[in-house]
Parts: sequence; structure tokens; C-alpha cells
Amino acid sequence: MRCILYLFFLFLCVNVSAQRRGNPAAATEAPLQQQFDEMLDASNRYQEFKVVRQEFLDAFMVNVSDSISGYTERISQLEGEMAELRNEIDANSNEVAERDATIAELNDELDTVSLLGIQLSKGTYSLIMWSLVIGLLIALLVALASTRIAAANNTELKRERDKLAAELEQSRKSRLTVEQDLRRQLQDEINRRND
Repeated sequence: MRCILYLFFLFLCVNVSAQRRGNPAAATEAPLQQQFDEMLDASNRYQEFKVVRQEFLDAFMVNVSDSISGYTERISQLEGEMAELRNEIDANSNEVAERDATIAELNDELDTVSLLGIQLSKGTYSLIMWSLVIGLLIALLVALASTRIAAANNTELKRERDKLAAELEQSRKSRLTVEQDLRRQLQDEINRRND
């Protein structure tokens, strides 16, 4: 019998709690839409209207205010994070621009060569240097050719000089013999006249 009595009380407690539901808006973990739907389900009907308890509406408004303030706080937090990220992006953009400028300067330094204090591109520098090398080679070839020509002329002049010297010597010898012959003849003539 005791068991039946316990069952009876248990049945009564469950029945009373089923008739009088708690405040659906008091369940703060549920989303607002679910709280609103549960509040409408728990409300009574009067003709075509729903009659909602004031405490349900008050609790729901508190939850809505809490949600709005939470969302507002989250929005403020996200806006702060966005501002920080924008500042980081600006700082990174400035850093990237500085690095790009440094890279451009380094590339200019790598692509240019200083010649007599004048900055020249590597192509221009190479062109000038090769022109100088080719000019010096041409000057060397001209000098070698003129040296060869001068040496050949010198050899020819030596031959001519030796030939002229030989002719001069020959002429001197022949003149000397002619002179000696003339002296002999003169002496012979003088000797004949004196005799």
C-alpha cells in the first residue's frame, strides 16, 4: 500500500508540473527564436490573440537585451580587432613598400657600374669596354703593320744605301784611278816637255 501511495504522490507532482510550465524565457542557453516559440506555446489563447504572461515577456526582454549587449560587445570587440588588423596591414604595407624600395635600389646598384664617377648600366659599360678593347686591338694591329712596313722600308733603304755606298765606292775608285791616270799622263807630259 505504501508503494501505491508513493506512486499517487509522484503522479500528482508530475501532473502539476506538466500543467504549470516554467518560464520558457528563463532557459538562457536556448536561442532567442526557440525561447520565443516556447513562450508562444506556453501562452493562453483569448479569441484570436495569444495572452502571454508578463513575467515571460520580462524574462524574454532581459534575454533579448543580454543578447543585444553581447552582440554589441562582440561587434565592438571585432571592430577593435579589425582596427588592429588594419593597423597591422598598413604597417606591413609600409614595410613591404620600404623593402620594395630597398630591393629597387639594390637592383639599380647591381645593374649599374661606376666608371670615372659616372653611373652606367652594365650594358653600356660592357659596350664601352668592348669598344676600348677592339679599339686597342685595332691600334695594336695598325702599330704592328706600320712597324712591319717600316721594317720592310728600312731593309729596302739599307739595301739602297748599301747599293749607293757600293756605287759611291766604285765611283770613288774609278775617279781615283782616272785621277791617277791623269796625273801620270800629266807627269809624263811634264817629263816630256822638260826633256
